[in-house]
Amino acid sequence: MAQLLIRAAHVVAGAVALALYALVVVPYSRLRGRWSRSRGHKPRILWAPVPVINISYTSRAERLYGYRSETLVYEAYSINRKRDFDHVLDRAVRIPVVGLLVPYAAFLWAGLRYDVFGLFFDGGLLGRTPWWRAELALLKVAGKRILVYPYGGDARLASETRKLGRWNAYTEIPPGEEDRDESDVRARLEAFGRRADVILGCADLVEDLPRLDGVFLYPLPTEEWPPAEAPADDVLTVVHSPNHPHYKGTDYLVEAVEELEREGVPIELVLVQGMPTDEARARYEEADVIADQFLIGAYALFAIEGMALGKPVLCYLNDRFAPHHPEWAECPIVNTNPETIADNLRRLAADPGLRAELGSRGPAYAEKHHSLRAVGAKLDAIYRELWA
Repeated sequence: MAQLLIRAAHVVAGAVALALYALVVVPYSRLRGRWSRSRGHKPRILWAPVPVINISYTSRAERLYGYRSETLVYEAYSINRKRDFDHVLDRAVRIPVVGLLVPYAAFLWAGLRYDVFGLFFDGGLLGRTPWWRAELALLKVAGKRILVYPYGGDARLASETRKLGRWNAYTEIPPGEEDRDESDVRARLEAFGRRADVILGCADLVEDLPRLDGVFLYPLPTEEWPPAEAPADDVLTVVHSPNHPHYKGTDYLVEAVEELEREGVPIELVLVQGMPTDEARARYEEADVIADQFLIGAYALFAIEGMALGKPVLCYLNDRFAPHHPEWAECPIVNTNPETIADNLRRLAADPGLRAELGSRGPAYAEKHHSLRAVGAKLDAIYRELWA
């Protein structure tokens, strides 16, 4: 009975919201869009609703280029701070009945306020509701622009990913035990393929998208991540963040460290998980080596943070994705898969000079390719064409 009531509430709330959007938001947005373009105004941008820190950094990067860019999330992960996002609706979402209506109210509010919607393949503000397809269609009718890129499971197709070779995001996940329904992922990819103005790949997710209009590089406020020296001792401190251990190959790293310990190599593995941002940052700064992931085949934000801090970074970079990432040609990351973790750690433990040399190359690389200024410039070029 409760499920029936919830479904009925979604039907009613969605029908009312979509009708209001069509009658009020659509004509208002189209008129305002024409007026803004005629006066040379830049579009207003919203990144939502998945609460990953990337959208906060992206919004900041866009503001450097004069855009009014904001973020909206329905909740904030415990590892992040609520103040990282502009609009956090967690209190309203937790209120019985009201919480069900929040996405519809946010959809109407955002329609009156923003011109460009930065989304993930999960969907937009109505992504968790039965009306997610209708949202994409109405955004287009209202003259909105849609930019989408993947963050991971929202666009990863298990059946295709397993064809990449021995090491891939699903190496440790048996068929049938994936955390996403592939048919739903495909349906959302298809819908965005029809509606999105710009589809960007990201990290390893560059092959199975509806199309590829470019590749998004994770931004980082590098000026807030200056190089930090590890404590001077004889122990090689390896820091790893196993937020998704089956995808990252955490078990292989643990086995490699245990192998080196049995050999008598002075080494310590520090697993950073579920910690507040500031506490996790302190652990990263104390590291001799940052260990990112060993299965997925491309690096993400944790590796960028490690490079900015001046740490040598271990991560698996699949050669298959290299043509989409020309920046990798100058990347100081030590390319490491499960078979080479122990050897690479052994080499770094024995050679402080090598650690220093690799670490010294990281900040410049992070600044050149991942700073807010660098990523903002690429997005600015996209928006100029989109909004022309």
